[in-house]
Amino acid sequence: MGLFAIFPLLIVLVYLTIIFGILYLIYTWVSKFIVLKQEQNDLLREIIKKMDHSGKE
Repeated sequence: MGLFAIFPLLIVLVYLTIIFGILYLIYTWVSKFIVLKQEQNDLLREIIKKMDHSGKE
Protein backbone atom coordinates (compact mmCIF):
# COMPACT_ATOMS: atom_id res chain seq x y z
CA MET A 1 0.00 0.00 0.00
CA GLY A 2 2.92 2.34 0.65
CA LEU A 3 4.15 2.07 -2.93
CA PHE A 4 0.80 3.16 -4.35
CA ALA A 5 0.80 6.27 -2.14
CA ILE A 6 4.00 7.49 -3.82
CA PHE A 7 2.59 7.49 -7.38
CA PRO A 8 0.33 10.57 -6.97
CA LEU A 9 3.23 12.44 -5.39
CA LEU A 10 5.49 11.52 -8.32
CA ILE A 11 2.86 12.58 -10.86
CA VAL A 12 2.43 15.97 -9.14
CA LEU A 13 6.22 16.37 -8.99
CA VAL A 14 6.53 15.64 -12.73
CA TYR A 15 3.76 18.13 -13.58
CA LEU A 16 5.35 20.82 -11.42
CA THR A 17 8.74 20.18 -13.05
CA ILE A 18 7.20 20.51 -16.51
CA ILE A 19 5.39 23.74 -15.55
CA PHE A 20 8.52 25.29 -14.02
CA GLY A 21 10.56 24.21 -17.06
CA ILE A 22 8.11 25.89 -19.41
CA LEU A 23 8.09 29.06 -17.29
CA TYR A 24 11.90 29.10 -17.27
CA LEU A 25 12.02 28.74 -21.06
CA ILE A 26 9.50 31.58 -21.45
CA TYR A 27 11.55 33.75 -19.07
CA THR A 28 14.80 33.13 -20.98
CA TRP A 29 13.11 33.81 -24.33
CA VAL A 30 11.59 37.07 -23.11
CA SER A 31 14.86 38.24 -21.54
CA LYS A 32 16.79 37.46 -24.76
CA PHE A 33 14.15 39.30 -26.78
CA ILE A 34 14.44 42.36 -24.52
CA VAL A 35 18.26 42.34 -24.74
CA LEU A 36 18.15 42.06 -28.54
CA LYS A 37 15.62 44.88 -28.76
CA GLN A 38 17.86 47.08 -26.59
CA GLU A 39 20.88 46.29 -28.80
CA GLN A 40 18.85 47.15 -31.88
CA ASN A 41 17.84 50.48 -30.34
CA ASP A 42 21.48 51.24 -29.47
CA LEU A 43 22.62 50.45 -33.01
CA LEU A 44 19.90 52.61 -34.53
CA ARG A 45 20.88 55.44 -32.18
CA GLU A 46 24.52 55.17 -33.32
CA ILE A 47 23.49 55.14 -36.99
CA ILE A 48 21.39 58.26 -36.49
CA LYS A 49 24.30 60.01 -34.73
CA LYS A 50 26.68 59.12 -37.57
CA MET A 51 24.18 60.33 -40.18
CA ASP A 52 23.76 63.62 -38.30
CA HIS A 53 27.55 64.10 -38.06
CA SER A 54 28.12 63.31 -41.75
CA GLY A 55 25.37 65.72 -42.79
CA LYS A 56 26.85 68.64 -40.83
CA GLU A 57 30.34 68.27 -42.29
